[in-house]
Amino acid sequence: MMAKGKIHPLWYTEFIPVLFFVSSIFAGLSMVIFEGTISHRVFGDQIDHEDHAAYEGILIGLSRGCAVSMFVYFFAQILIFIHGWHWSYINTPMGYWYLTEIIGLVGIPCIMFFQGVRSRNLLLIRIAAILTMIGIVINRLNISIIAYKWWIPLSERYFPSWMEIVITLAIIFTEVWVFRWIVTRMPVFGKSPGWAEDKH
Repeated sequence: MMAKGKIHPLWYTEFIPVLFFVSSIFAGLSMVIFEGTISHRVFGDQIDHEDHAAYEGILIGLSRGCAVSMFVYFFAQILIFIHGWHWSYINTPMGYWYLTEIIGLVGIPCIMFFQGVRSRNLLLIRIAAILTMIGIVINRLNISIIAYKWWIPLSERYFPSWMEIVITLAIIFTEVWVFRWIVTRMPVFGKSPGWAEDKH
């Protein structure tokens, strides 16, 4: 909020905290859809038949939440853009990048979620979830790195070192390994793993 003169006008607004809050809603829901899809495929043999039948309904419900929250976020971004009189920035490289984020990674996934819910198309919903997650990552990078001090050459800007990237990936893979370890040894998805059932 104190970096008004450092963040590109297309991304800076006094409503950044509100936009971050709203975007975190559909970011979390999209992540649940993505992770749930992977878990459903990898650990499908541990899921009860009733849970398999309810899976589609859960996905549709999450998608409906994504669609509504993304529409609110998109509408707020349009209002902020119009109110800020930022038209002169659109026909610039940063303006094209801004349109890519807002239209390509917010507007289009929002429509895909609406259509996916309406037609109960799970493939469309999953694609929309992936696009949404990419959009969230790009939005955070834009505000913190890409659009921050945008007049400075890329070679002089901050970029995470290889050690920071490796540590981040190591944490993510450790979390995945711990989750898999727990699921394969405990009845997380409704019934005990095969090795536990054999002992009974």
